[in-house]
Amino acid sequence: MRSYGRNDRISNLELFALMLVFVVGSLLTLPVGYAAGHDSWISVLIGTFAGLGINGLYAYLCRRYPKKSLVEIAHLILGSWIGKLVGLLYAWYAFYLGSYVLRNFTDMTSAVLLPRTPTVVLGIVMVVLTVWTATKGIEVISRCSLIILLFIFVSTFIGCVLLIPNMEPYNLFPVLDNGWHAILLGAGQIATVPLGETIVFAMLIPYVNRTKFVGRTVLGAIGASGGLLLVTCFVNIFVLGEIAGEQLFPSYTSFMYISVGDFFERIEPLVFTVWIFNEFTKLSVCLLTTSVAFAQTIRSKDHRVYLLPVGLLILLFSTFLHPSQLDVVEFVKTVWPLYSVPFLLVVPLLLLVVSLFRRKGMHANLTDAEPK
Repeated sequence: MRSYGRNDRISNLELFALMLVFVVGSLLTLPVGYAAGHDSWISVLIGTFAGLGINGLYAYLCRRYPKKSLVEIAHLILGSWIGKLVGLLYAWYAFYLGSYVLRNFTDMTSAVLLPRTPTVVLGIVMVVLTVWTATKGIEVISRCSLIILLFIFVSTFIGCVLLIPNMEPYNLFPVLDNGWHAILLGAGQIATVPLGETIVFAMLIPYVNRTKFVGRTVLGAIGASGGLLLVTCFVNIFVLGEIAGEQLFPSYTSFMYISVGDFFERIEPLVFTVWIFNEFTKLSVCLLTTSVAFAQTIRSKDHRVYLLPVGLLILLFSTFLHPSQLDVVEFVKTVWPLYSVPFLLVVPLLLLVVSLFRRKGMHANLTDAEPK
């Protein structure tokens, strides 16, 4: 059902980098997790632990069934027909997520960099690049993410250092001023939007050359992503205060405050350039996982033939999602966390429970069959 090509094997380090870049792609564009205002850092902590649980669930499933994706595991455990339904559901999830990634890219690029360029032109350019990259294989995308990861750490470190004069630590107080309801609401956004979206990697784990250590890699990537989210949250609150959650692009707005003397300022275009590569990586992963999930569902041997049609459909669908970026942000903050629950928790838990019961049933049958 699957044939590994020349560029279809990756290491655990490359998986780690790919997952981290995938999560960071949401940092500049979505003000998620800020429902609690200056207490949002608590939401990030709780959301990170919840994200570790979500990702640990599918990582454990893939560990129990080596070299099998979540779709293939569903076929094996639930049978062909229900397995096909699960496969279509996850193909839709990755497709829908890719449409939002592309929409975020076109909206933000048009707003801060190319206001006179039609968004459809920006979308076409991005889709062409991601389709071409995805056809080269997951190894190419992963190698690119290793380079991008270096720029992420360097730009984050430099940005945080240069923003120190603009930081006001007292913006964190008073603690728990907004109550636990807002904190848990923000934690739910963190767990499902940037961290839970990595469920798509359950389709790519079979391409890792040493699946024995995949669990550590996945949890390490989510933990590192949560740490980066926490640093970003602190910086935004220190710099912007209560208005951090009201900004369309909070991290980008924070970097606009950087000014060293009269000669070193307005460096946010450099940060924006790094973000473009993040979105490129995230869209490439969504495109690849959509094609892989669909190919495995219909028992096709080569997922690459679906990359271009899926890319064109993502481009078309992204233009009709919402009338404005404000509607996109509102949907992601209020609807997407609830919409994601069946994909992130219900189906993986169902697969795990059925798997455990089937294993016990097989063990019981073997015990009864032993001669007395």
